[in-house]
Amino acid sequence: MANNRKSVDIKVIAQQAANEAARLAYGQGSLHKAKTAGNAYKDTERRLFAYPDLLEKIERDKKNLSELMTHGTHARSKCVVRFSRSGVRLSPEEILEAIIQDLTATIAADQHEADIIAAALDLIKNDPYYAVIAGKFLEYRTDEDIATDIHCDPSTVRRNRGRLIRRLAVWLHGVQAL
Repeated sequence: MANNRKSVDIKVIAQQAANEAARLAYGQGSLHKAKTAGNAYKDTERRLFAYPDLLEKIERDKKNLSELMTHGTHARSKCVVRFSRSGVRLSPEEILEAIIQDLTATIAADQHEADIIAAALDLIKNDPYYAVIAGKFLEYRTDEDIATDIHCDPSTVRRNRGRLIRRLAVWLHGVQAL
C-alpha cells in the first residue's frame, strides 16, 4: 500500500510540475508574442512574394535532375568539386549519386514550402478580395492597378490585403501570428 501511495504522490508532483512549466512557458510565449506577430506578417509577405520564383526554381531543378540522371555531370562541374573536398576519394558514380540525392532533397524541401503556400492561398481563394493578394504577390501589380480592376479605392486594396495577410500568417505561423 505504501508503494501505491508513493506512485500517486509522484503522479501528483509530476502533474504540478508540468502545470508550472506550462504556466511559465505561456508567460514567456506572451512576452515573445509581441516580438513575433509583426515578424509573422512580414515573413508571410516575403513568402508570398517568393512563391512564383520558388515554383520556377522547382521546375528548373527538376529539369537539372533529369539531365543529371540521363547524362551525368560534367568533369569540372562545381557540384563535383563540392562533394570531393572531404578528403575521401569518391568514385564518379558515388559523386553523381551524392549530387542527385542533394538535388532531390532540395527539390523536396522547396516543393514542401510551395505546397504550404498553395494550401494557404487555397484557404482564401473564395474571399471577394483574393485578387488583391494574387495581384500584388503573384503578378507584382500596383495597388492602383488592382483597385482599377476590382473597381474600388486603393485604400480598400491595402486594407483587405492586410486582412488577408493576417489570416494567411495565422495559417503559416500559428499562434505566433496573433
